[in-house]
Amino acid sequence: MNDKKARIELRVTQSEKNRIANLAESCGLSQSEYVRQRTLGYAPRTEQPDVFFDFYQTLCRLCDEVADKVSPETERKLLEVVDEIQQRLLLPEKSSAKQICKEVATWQPQASGPSKDG
Repeated sequence: MNDKKARIELRVTQSEKNRIANLAESCGLSQSEYVRQRTLGYAPRTEQPDVFFDFYQTLCRLCDEVADKVSPETERKLLEVVDEIQQRLLLPEKSSAKQICKEVATWQPQASGPSKDG
């Protein structure tokens, strides 16, 4: 059920719109969903090619097949690699509010309000 009824409109330059469109497409998201996720602190991942998922599934099957044939330490390390791949390449990364504020501060100088110089 889609309960998204509120709208936010924003104006951007054509080059900004093109950049948002390209980034959203590389993540397999609509522009709205891309902007929503970024605004909420997520850094969407770019879509992985099918060959990556084939490799990942093969690695997961390997983990299952060797589970009782290797030492517990080797099995633990193998599972850590699978978890790291999932964390770094598949799951969206979320920034803290502090990180977001720091990132936004680097975008451009403050457009209005008092300057730091007085």
